[in-house]
Amino acid sequence: MGEMRRIYDEGFNFQGYMKERSETLGPEEYYVVAGVMVLSRGKLLITKRAAGKTFEHQWEFTMGSVVGEETPLEGALRELSEEVGIHVTKNDVELLGTLKEEGKFSKIFLLEKEVDSITMQASEVEDYQFVGKKELENMLAGGEFAPPMAKRIRTYFPKIEDKLID
Repeated sequence: MGEMRRIYDEGFNFQGYMKERSETLGPEEYYVVAGVMVLSRGKLLITKRAAGKTFEHQWEFTMGSVVGEETPLEGALRELSEEVGIHVTKNDVELLGTLKEEGKFSKIFLLEKEVDSITMQASEVEDYQFVGKKELENMLAGGEFAPPMAKRIRTYFPKIEDKLID
């Protein structure tokens, strides 16, 4: 059995059942992905998706499916630990917001922390960098981000803009 995901309705109400990640969702079914925008020394941590992944070789911030019984916050912190080796607690992050997307809800959290080392999960991440405001804007304009991620960054950019250096 593969990864199981909790199923929600369009109002973000849990429907009392789960589906395997490989199963097709019905028109009124949604799952949850969660991610963390990491700001370190005035720059946003971004990672490049590994070869073989959907949107391979495109940039994103750490994000993934919420699986099993975990909460969106637990899923976001697990992904952060697995993909880039950053270990924090729920008290270290704040919720930026929730986006309703096609077939899913995206819960986005913010972590402000000085990061001194990254340990990349090779199956998920092939590169990383910390980008300031101007570089982030240029990369977005140049189409370097996975399309769903570009939308998320543009949505929450106003909430982090004043924290980014040029």
